[in-house]
Amino acid sequence: MTRTARAPRAPALQPPRRALQWALGAALAGLGAALYLVKVHGQAHSGVASFCNLSDTFNCDKVATSPYSVVLGVPVAAWGVLAYGAAALLAGWGLTSRRLHAAWPSGLLFLFGLGAVAGSAVLAYVSEFVIGSWCLFCMISWSAAVVLLGAAWAAVKGSGPGAAIGADLSALSARPAASGGAVVAGLALVGTLVGAYPRYWDHAKPPAPPAGPAGPTAPTPPVQLADPAMGAVLYSDYECPFCANAHLELKSALAARPDIRVVKRHFPLDQSCNAAVKRAIHPDACRLARAAICAEAQGRLEEMDDLLYANQQAKRPVEALAAQIGLDPARFQACLGAAETEQRLQADIADALQAKVKATPTYFVGGVEYSGRFPVEVFRKPGAPAPAPGPAPSGSAPAPPPSPGTR
Repeated sequence: MTRTARAPRAPALQPPRRALQWALGAALAGLGAALYLVKVHGQAHSGVASFCNLSDTFNCDKVATSPYSVVLGVPVAAWGVLAYGAAALLAGWGLTSRRLHAAWPSGLLFLFGLGAVAGSAVLAYVSEFVIGSWCLFCMISWSAAVVLLGAAWAAVKGSGPGAAIGADLSALSARPAASGGAVVAGLALVGTLVGAYPRYWDHAKPPAPPAGPAGPTAPTPPVQLADPAMGAVLYSDYECPFCANAHLELKSALAARPDIRVVKRHFPLDQSCNAAVKRAIHPDACRLARAAICAEAQGRLEEMDDLLYANQQAKRPVEALAAQIGLDPARFQACLGAAETEQRLQADIADALQAKVKATPTYFVGGVEYSGRFPVEVFRKPGAPAPAPGPAPSGSAPAPPPSPGTR
């Protein structure tokens, strides 16, 4: 019985050099966008606004501070740096004379392109239907993925994707020591990234708000400070992602320092009530501020405060939030449109403008402005010697005087 010899696999054809050049350019563009997004992610969680915070629709900072910006404990942008960096190395290798075979690495580049486009499609879906905002540099990264896939397709279409992928895998399997070492090094890099990346986005969670209706309760009387002048005034916006992060940090700080008194005032970045805002930034912030004022009128500001910040992604109607914490619905609805509510909101905005507030969240402590983070370290511990009185630093705006109770 005679065995028929298997025909040898046809070698993959050498890809056009221009296709590899395009793949290299796309990978480098994606790498640059990913590196910038790593910076944006860190800045956004520290309260620093990026220049692509253009509106509620196009807002890199809102995307960066969403829970979907982190996968396996690492920002999505950092994973993009690894992926585009590897693709750039492969494309550059293919342009040298030291490639492993004539078609190297067109098959692997095709796989990278497929993965990058699939990941980009998922992120685009999350941006549109879950977060509700788009990130311009994310879109640049996604465009780079499409160009990378197109260039990789041009590189493999002569012999076909299957032949190109098979040739690349065969070249790797023929070098087990080098290939195994590269795999181990890659896994070590990923493991180090997952284990060592600083979790700066983790914030202490405040106590959960009540799940169902409850009767109104009287506001907790403010704790008197040994040094009342060291109280703080906070200006914030319920649609500001930085303010949502700062809210969690503030609750954590106040749980440890109940002697610190914070007066809360509204500064919505919304043209409909804030004449200082010249472009659409947070289009529903004025209504949310009114909802907080009306919850305060029924003694439930703290619960509404928690819900409004937690509602940035879901965007549930304020009436539903009011029902959840047990507010009188008729009284709440009447309050939303009351002249007194608008007067209170305009008074807060006027205070912010007089204090020259430029961003949210902003704190004032003793006439000194702090942006982005509650400066708990400037408060002396109870019983510690009082600081010597002195003038406010030159150029600082005086904090509006605290009013009775927490606003």
